[in-house]
Amino acid sequence: MRIIAISIVSVTLASAAAAQTDAAIDTTFSAESVLVIMPISDDNAVSDTETLLGELSLKGQAETVLDNGVRLRARTTLRLQKDHPDRVGYSGGFGTLPGAPVGAFSGLSAAPTRSSDDPRVRLETAYLQVDGGYGEVRVGKDLGVAARFHEGSKAILTHARLDSALLDPTGLATVRTRHDLTGPSLKLSYASPRILGLRAGISYTPDATADGLDRRPHAGTGGTGPDISDAIELALNGTRRFRDSGLRIDAALAWSTASVGDRGAVIPYRQVETFSAGTRLEQDDWTLGAAWLASDNGLANGDYSAWSAGIARRAYEIDWSLDYGEASDDAALIESSGWRLGAARSFGKEARIAIAYLSDKVVNSQNRYRSQGVVVEITLSSEILKLTGN
Repeated sequence: MRIIAISIVSVTLASAAAAQTDAAIDTTFSAESVLVIMPISDDNAVSDTETLLGELSLKGQAETVLDNGVRLRARTTLRLQKDHPDRVGYSGGFGTLPGAPVGAFSGLSAAPTRSSDDPRVRLETAYLQVDGGYGEVRVGKDLGVAARFHEGSKAILTHARLDSALLDPTGLATVRTRHDLTGPSLKLSYASPRILGLRAGISYTPDATADGLDRRPHAGTGGTGPDISDAIELALNGTRRFRDSGLRIDAALAWSTASVGDRGAVIPYRQVETFSAGTRLEQDDWTLGAAWLASDNGLANGDYSAWSAGIARRAYEIDWSLDYGEASDDAALIESSGWRLGAARSFGKEARIAIAYLSDKVVNSQNRYRSQGVVVEITLSSEILKLTGN
């Protein structure tokens, strides 16, 4: 019944598009490549720092506006990624207990590390969107509203960032306040129009076990792993600019819950519940942001919590930022912290280089792991094709 409901929505959206075949369709294809290089490091970690990581993204979008003002959009993103072999999909083991439970939200555990050095390719985004006066509906592979409405600090590193890292050269990144419970699983989302600066949203994900590049707790630790289903996300985002001072404030609140079972029928998982909040303040060239998240991880004694804060400024055509954050995971039995200090400069619309000093630390009852050093992030973007036609 859940799949039928989503299919009905998809057919309805497709029918609306077919009824307006004379509307012009704008189609674009683009590519983005990111290299993360860590040439200098000082390690005392679970595993060695990775000197070179990278990602290639191929993106496509088709968009049209119907005669009644409704906008239809289809988006797809294919990503090829080479991440740290011990942190594939952000999941990670920081202990020696085989089959230890994996946090349903955090993806972390007290089990031994499971390494995989192979590059991974995934279709991370593939959805249809309709946007009109009553709000926006999306159906397909996409992030839920809790992650989409996220607010927090403005970091100069896009992939090797402190909070919710996409590429992790140290293997110790565990601070995650971006509220992504369901990853790139098939879902249905609705977001209201922005009224008086406020926008609300809801997402429903029937099966949240997609094996994504940035989220895959279902992979587990061998015979065990959380099987997440019937996930519901609620989120609220607000923005306000004060004309007299020029200050802009953005804020977000989110809550999610889902049913969790163990695919190996060993761990007594329960309903997972997660809360998050974040804000960002901008004035002139300055930006200040902070975010917080707490989850019970679907376990009786496995709470995860994280927070991060940062300050950024643009000066001399360069973006500067300093970020700090901490996290704790009772399932993985760890406490962690980290910081990033760096600068970035864009060279037109197609190239960007960021250089930062990073430090990541993870502590458990037996060990204290730490990695620090210089990281360089190079981003190259290009538009492959742009077409307009019927």
